[in-house]
Formats: sequence, structure tokens, C-alpha cells
Amino acid sequence: MKFTVFEEIDSTNDYLRKNHKIEEFEVIIAKRQTAGRGKRGRVWISDEGAALFSFSVKDKENLQEKITIFSGYTVYEILKKYIDENLKNDDFSENLKFKWPNDIYYQDKKICGILCEKIRENIIIGIGININNNDFGIFQERAVSLSEICGIKFSVEEIIKEIVFLFEKEFTNLNKEWERILEKINEKSYLKDKIIKIKKENKLGEKIYRFLRIDRAGKICLIGKGDTEESKFESLDFEVIL
Repeated sequence: MKFTVFEEIDSTNDYLRKNHKIEEFEVIIAKRQTAGRGKRGRVWISDEGAALFSFSVKDKENLQEKITIFSGYTVYEILKKYIDENLKNDDFSENLKFKWPNDIYYQDKKICGILCEKIRENIIIGIGININNNDFGIFQERAVSLSEICGIKFSVEEIIKEIVFLFEKEFTNLNKEWERILEKINEKSYLKDKIIKIKKENKLGEKIYRFLRIDRAGKICLIGKGDTEESKFESLDFEVIL
């Protein structure tokens, strides 16, 4: 496994998009990104001290719908390990949750965002984790870093290596282990029992929905107030209201 580190780059995902000869699981790391982005083109604050990295895998078994959730699972497992080791109390890591489709939250604050993109026969996995950084700009009240949670600094590159090694180790058996992973993700879902409203064209709808689960296809399952049947969405812009 090869790791290439840049002091500054526009986007690690974009770098992989332009360099098609990069091998599977070759990791591109940026200490700072000038054009970091998240789902639906949202801005990702890419300050030094964060883990900002991308790698690609071959989509041999049409795994695209599972990859984002699986990536979140691997990040969750490594962050939970660090929190447990440093705070010596399971109650703290209980605050760590997966927010469908591509975020990790600690309590009500975002600690990680994931962006997966299909490029021909490859899937690029881009991950941004707040590790030692603590300046989140306009998102200051809605973000948190691992160092803020644990009270110490960490080796960013070591955390990246652990995440990619775990991803590679479990990736080959993803279909076989999918039910177990999905059960874990649903158990640790930030949206569990939450009430949400759907956004369309940046406008919040009136109807309220209750989160049910993430299904086998990676879709979010909701039940609307007054509905007798659940609704499923592959992609959805929404806001938690309760």
C-alpha cells in the first residue's frame, strides 16, 4: 500500500479522478485542501490537522450503493477504538454515531464526512475527519474533532493507515458480511427515532417523517405522518427537527 502526501492540493478526490493509473488502495493524503467538497457540492472546511485522504477500489461486484455506508463503518470502528483507548469509558464512544448517508457524528456535532464517486470501473472514496484541527469556520458550533473529544493530539497519518488497512481487510468479504455491518450501522444510527422533514430546492416541506432504518440496498426508510406504508430514498436532502 502506497501513501502519497501533499502539503496542499485542491481535492484528493479530484486528484484521483485525473490520475487514472493510480493503483487500487493507493492513498492520496492532503495536509490542506483548497477545494474540499462534500455531498451535493457542499463546502468541507479543510484545515491543517484534519485527516484528508482518498483512495480507489475496483467495483467488481456492483458495490457502489454499499461503499459509502461501509466506509462510514470503517471510520466509526477506528474512531471508537481511539475514544475507548483514551477515555477508558464506553459511555463516551456511545456518543459516536453514523448519520446516513455519509457522516459520522459525536453527540450532535460532525466529526467526519465521506464522498464516494463512481468513475468508470472504479469507486473513489474520499474521507475527511477532524482529528487535531479545531477551526471550523462558519461550522464552529456544528463540528468537533477527535482531539477535542479526547483532550490530546494524534498522529493523523497513523489514523489514516488504520482506516485504510481495515477497509482493505474487510472489503473482499463485504457482500458476505453486509448484514452484520448493516445491523451495526442501524444500531449506531444518529437518526434512530429522529423526526425529519424533507428538503426540496432548499425549502423544507411541511410533512414530518420518522426514521425507520437503512435497508439492505443502503436506502433510507421513513414513515410519514399519517402514512400506512414506508417510503424509501436512495438520495435525500433533509433536516432533523426533533
